[in-house]
Amino acid sequence: MIDFLSLALDSIYKFSDKDLKSKEALIVGKEEKLTIKTIESICKNVRFITIAGDYEEESVERIYQYVLEQTGLSIFYSKSIDKILTNYSIIINLIDNCKLNVKKIKNDAIIFDLSIDKQFSNKLMQNKHLIAIEDFVFKGDDVNINGNAFIPELIPSHIYKCLTEPKPEDFYGIYAGGLIYTLEEFMNYKTKKSRL
Repeated sequence: MIDFLSLALDSIYKFSDKDLKSKEALIVGKEEKLTIKTIESICKNVRFITIAGDYEEESVERIYQYVLEQTGLSIFYSKSIDKILTNYSIIINLIDNCKLNVKKIKNDAIIFDLSIDKQFSNKLMQNKHLIAIEDFVFKGDDVNINGNAFIPELIPSHIYKCLTEPKPEDFYGIYAGGLIYTLEEFMNYKTKKSRL
């Protein structure tokens, strides 16, 4: 899913007419390589990135140096994220059993739960204002494997990536809270929920 983060962020923010580069992103993780890959995926979209989680000190330093050398971005690391959680418009969770204080997350934040256990998504659903994007959905209409007509109309990101080279025009929407949304439906849902 990390490979599609940039496309999803671009699509969401184009639809909402907001300036993505001025937004702050938080990545919650613990694995160095996965965190670097996530930063590389979004660094052209977002200029302010904070990482938080159970990183070893040496790992944080390696991430910082690598990202600075490769992208020119200076990332921030926070041990006590709850104090500054309200600053983030984009939150990307990479870990199982994420313990962020959901009461401190902005109502209009775009949240991605890329964990395996999806406990963070379930926790968010208990708060009526928040919902996490758990997957991206693509159109399967143009995906043709040896003339196979049995490809579903809509396919999740992990299957789509195995079947074809990603094309922005195939991006349909997102999977969140057990439902598939077009971008318009999702943004309308987010707007309605953030006003409650």
